[in-house]
Amino acid sequence: MAELVDGERVWPGMPLAHAGDITAGEGTYVWGAQLHAAVAGTVVLDRDSSPPTVCVRPSAPGASASAQPPAVGDLVTCRVARLNPRIASLDILCVGGVPLREACTGLLRREDVRAFEKDKVEMYSSCRPGDVVQARVISLGDSRAYYVTTASDELGVVFAQSAEEGTTMVPVSFEEMMCPVTHTREPRKVAKPVGAAVHAEDSEKGTGA
Repeated sequence: MAELVDGERVWPGMPLAHAGDITAGEGTYVWGAQLHAAVAGTVVLDRDSSPPTVCVRPSAPGASASAQPPAVGDLVTCRVARLNPRIASLDILCVGGVPLREACTGLLRREDVRAFEKDKVEMYSSCRPGDVVQARVISLGDSRAYYVTTASDELGVVFAQSAEEGTTMVPVSFEEMMCPVTHTREPRKVAKPVGAAVHAEDSEKGTGA
């Protein structure tokens, strides 16, 4: 992984550094063994602290970006805007790791959340407004809204904040995330960190997405 540079442009989900080498600041989160950007913006690196602290300062709306519109099969990074019992509306922020100049709309239907027991999926237990989700485009819907899926191990929620504290939660299974302050657990359809295992005592609950 390349060395972090102060002022470098980053996007949601982008790996920044190994978690053990640096302290997570505002606009970042730890996932697996790595520190990732939670928002699109620029790196702010404080080398005076030990270990160094990295934050991401959000970009202003309309900041320069170069990604092409999503196509079927593309991996996209999205933020959950709203949801109801049947569908979640998403803001697609990045395509293949490259930020879009302007967010477009994605739709995650209940039947596309996971590959098993689709009729038992509860949307509010899968994601919540404000979550960052990794998904894959499966079709182009009406009114320029892209249908996406999270029905794969590596797809699902990658960043979420606890309802109680607003702190960044950590994955404890394929179905739950936990607030590190209160230890309160919240249900999610959790994405498996690339190159890492979900590391809690009940991780064996998840059998895949």
